[in-house]
Amino acid sequence: MTLSDAVSAFTTNKVPVAHVRFHGHQQPPYAEAHLNEIQNHYSDDRISRTLCEYEFVMHVLDRDLELEAAIEDALDASDITIEYKSTGHRADEDLVTVTYRFEVYERDTTKEANNG
Repeated sequence: MTLSDAVSAFTTNKVPVAHVRFHGHQQPPYAEAHLNEIQNHYSDDRISRTLCEYEFVMHVLDRDLELEAAIEDALDASDITIEYKSTGHRADEDLVTVTYRFEVYERDTTKEANNG
């Protein structure tokens, strides 16, 4: 359940992901990842894990339930639990938005220590 797993759940379903925004016009579907909050976990006086709450906002022309299901299945396969999902409308570009909120590890040195 890492940030790369979350990004992969979208990109393997042909939905490019950018941190916060794309530079220039992007054809839908695409997603923007927004970091909401981080929590550092410590072990031996060092940061051992960084747990982050992200919102991935996917922009589409119209809702695509098959695409949403494929992304949600990929997140589930990576042990990423969707804490919140909503839909909306982005009027400036006449796009539908689907927002997913979940927590993932951005850093986990405990795995490195266990493999070493």
